[in-house]
Amino acid sequence: MRKTKWLRLIAVTAVLGLVTAACGGGGGDAAGDGEGASASADGVLKIGTLLPVTGDLAFLGPPEVAGARLAVQDINAAGGVLGKDVILIEGDSGDTNQDIANPEVDRLLAEGVDAIIGAASSAVSKLVIDKITGANVIQFSPANTSPDFTTYPDNGLYFRTAPSDLLQGKVLADQVAKQGNETAAVIFRQESYGQGLAQAFKENFEALGGTVDPFIPYAVDTENFDAEVDQIVEADPDAIVVIGFAESANILTTMHERGIGPTSGKNVWGVDGNIGGIGKELSDPSIIAGMRGTEPSVNLKQISDFTARLDQAYEGGVGGVYAYGAETYDAIVIVALAAEIAGTDDPVKVAAEINGVTKDGEKCTSFAECKALIEEGKNIDYDGLGGPYEFVDAGEPAAASFRIATYDGGDTPNPDLDEYVFAGS
Repeated sequence: MRKTKWLRLIAVTAVLGLVTAACGGGGGDAAGDGEGASASADGVLKIGTLLPVTGDLAFLGPPEVAGARLAVQDINAAGGVLGKDVILIEGDSGDTNQDIANPEVDRLLAEGVDAIIGAASSAVSKLVIDKITGANVIQFSPANTSPDFTTYPDNGLYFRTAPSDLLQGKVLADQVAKQGNETAAVIFRQESYGQGLAQAFKENFEALGGTVDPFIPYAVDTENFDAEVDQIVEADPDAIVVIGFAESANILTTMHERGIGPTSGKNVWGVDGNIGGIGKELSDPSIIAGMRGTEPSVNLKQISDFTARLDQAYEGGVGGVYAYGAETYDAIVIVALAAEIAGTDDPVKVAAEINGVTKDGEKCTSFAECKALIEEGKNIDYDGLGGPYEFVDAGEPAAASFRIATYDGGDTPNPDLDEYVFAGS
């Protein structure tokens, strides 16, 4: 049910507050059960971020942090939410240093945030989701892809603009099979992200008639991959899929030394956890020339004005990595529009409106445009920079676009070689 609240805009002059810490399911239709302490509804929408400024996913931090800043900037330029400027309070998830995330969440909750945007790592989100949703605060990740969140008991307060790895696993399997590969080795992080994506790839690749062998999990603190790579050398598969974070650099270096890296003629694939930033982790990125990978992403060429803004919004630029910048931006815009519809910043009431913001209404593509429609009493369907999203009851996209990225010798994938595919559940 979506009741539009007529809002009287209040003229305010405020400076966007950026409190920087280290300078960043089950979202069903009925959000929350109303029990427990909720963040106070004081009429000011406060957004916290829990994004990877440090840690193994730090290469994703700049575009995500920049996306959050731009969203709040654009929302406030359009009159803010409930007639007041949105406040942004930045935090570091430390992906994947779990000692950082918990105290950062404590700090953000103490600041009275209504929603926390993050984490990027599914494992880190699993670490803090009960604390956030248990406080009746919205958690909204731009990058969590573990299938586990689709059915996680979150009181309708967890959402994500990133698609489940059930979709990415299908896209990856399709691409590997399309190359003519009949056998594939998979080496993956043994945690929620790695296990979920590896299993999704395996099931889809086998359904296409392929064989997965070996299927190698590794502990997240593994530093030496000689034994794992030796297994791959012995199996001599047609393709190798590496599902990991920064440690993928060690895996790929060992593969190169054993003569089974991308430059050996072997078809090597990465995923969103490594494909965008792994080149910068290598002393010689030319050893992965020819490596390809999948990541959830809108066609970056179609939002070039926005990616240029991302570079300007982060000190020193985002380093050529734009993954999840649009999804972060959209997550905040969706929360802001839901608050406008709810007529309050109460997280439980805002959460109840989030799914509806993304579907079954009049199309609009910016906060300002959507807000104007809300004030006219119309239902909206926000198709953001990374959308359309069309959230299902679980608070996640029903379908998504995926980038197929390719390294050609440089330390980032060559955007001129990008391909895009669209996949639905």
